[in-house]
Amino acid sequence: MINIIQQRLTSFYLFILIIFLLIVQPSFSNKIVDLIQTIRNKPTNDNRLKNNLVLEFRDVLQAIQDHLYNTSISTCLPDFQFYNGSCYLLSTNKSTWLSASNNCLKLRNSSLITFENYDELNFIVEKLLKPLRINQAFIGLNASDIGQWYWLNGRTFADTEFKDYFYSYRPDTSYCGLIKLVNNRTKVAIEGRDCFNDEERFICKYVQNHCSAKEQVCGKGGECMNVGSTYQCRCNFLYHGQKCEKFSSEAIQSIIALIIIILMGLIICILKFNICSQCKSKKKNHSIDDLYNEQQMILERHKNKKSMIN
Repeated sequence: MINIIQQRLTSFYLFILIIFLLIVQPSFSNKIVDLIQTIRNKPTNDNRLKNNLVLEFRDVLQAIQDHLYNTSISTCLPDFQFYNGSCYLLSTNKSTWLSASNNCLKLRNSSLITFENYDELNFIVEKLLKPLRINQAFIGLNASDIGQWYWLNGRTFADTEFKDYFYSYRPDTSYCGLIKLVNNRTKVAIEGRDCFNDEERFICKYVQNHCSAKEQVCGKGGECMNVGSTYQCRCNFLYHGQKCEKFSSEAIQSIIALIIIILMGLIICILKFNICSQCKSKKKNHSIDDLYNEQQMILERHKNKKSMIN
């Protein structure tokens, strides 16, 4: 009776799973159906076959999980383009820098783009600006009253590799950043514009996959996991910390224990070596004494023989 109930529950769960997969990915549901037909057509006493089917079923489920994970990670909002873990949008309308910043926030809490490296800058130029023949767009860069430029993520512009791209334009009124293609669209410049009056297109960015650069995010001691709009680092046994950047107390204890074991092993080896050396020395001395005694006995016998002859 219990086995019948278990079989019916299993069939019910599989039915729900297939309905879900028919919506998400039909190719996976076909594999599940084939597995179920195979299970029903085979005798129940074939344990080896059951184990093989269970392993195959797990492989299918893992493929489903990987597919859903990769699909959710690489899918951006409409009109956004995916690149290296992030999604980018070049606006179709023009607005002031302040309005552009607010408009980006409304799109999945994105922000005006702040460039992380040359590859990202090149992607924006080659995939967003040039194909649409757009020469300039607002970016996430602005200046303080004293003329110090900052990215929206807090980095100082002068401390980044893009400082050589900067071109001073109307410095008295320009406090918001803009990327511009110059010299017949062959070079890139970063300029300032009036935050309140100048209107341009703008580029929004949000991070879709925080784990695209796994080693940079969590280091070698952890595994990066996307959690909603952020990420978490799952540290292995040896590390801890928000980014798995520190040795854990268990790791330190293990290292100390290993050192103690190695030292004890060395001490035992040294003691054994000394004991063996002493044993060999005693045996050697004992052998010399025995040889000397034997020689003395031979000489003594020889003397006794001579005395008897005389």
